[in-house]
Amino acid sequence: MTGATPSSARIRVRGQVQGVGFRPFVWQLATAMGLQGEVLNDPEGVLIFVTGADLAGFADRLRRDAPPLARVDAVEVAVWAFETAPVGFSITASRGKGAQTRVTPDAATCPECLAEIRGTGRRRGYAFTNCTHCGPRFTILHALPYDRAQTSMAGFAMCPACRAEYEDPGDRRFHAQPIACPDCGPRLWFERNGAEIEGDAIPLATQALR
Repeated sequence: MTGATPSSARIRVRGQVQGVGFRPFVWQLATAMGLQGEVLNDPEGVLIFVTGADLAGFADRLRRDAPPLARVDAVEVAVWAFETAPVGFSITASRGKGAQTRVTPDAATCPECLAEIRGTGRRRGYAFTNCTHCGPRFTILHALPYDRAQTSMAGFAMCPACRAEYEDPGDRRFHAQPIACPDCGPRLWFERNGAEIEGDAIPLATQALR
């Protein structure tokens, strides 16, 4: 495989590569390099079918430029023949069931999400703010491959604003499975005698304890 010769490959990436924004990273990298194909999750990790020039460089960057929470154990490249030439590059549905890949642990809130929590936007004060670089993973997961439908977030339908972030390749929440906001995600509330009390739950609970 050379940088000057167009070719096709099946690339298996093993390690801590689910729930860390790895598929969006692959999509962005492939698109920037003018490659065609698809990327998906399966029980063994991340699987890529790709065609174009400089696939050796592409495979090298999968390890070298991986997202912050990723831990790449292996990048295995094999020759692949497409039955039909792909058009563009896409993130496709996960395949298979079971767990043969590393499960990503929860990650502390990243600086960007902390800034939102402390800012004036729609996630101001929202405890469950997260993105592909932080937030819950292991504690919300029911099964692999890692998709929202297989987490405790499955019961929370995304609002239009969160859906737009989730589907925007340029957004750091692109395919962030625990994505949420006060309008559509989990929330905190304070009750007294079985009735919800209006206001911020944390100060209300603090006052009650005192």
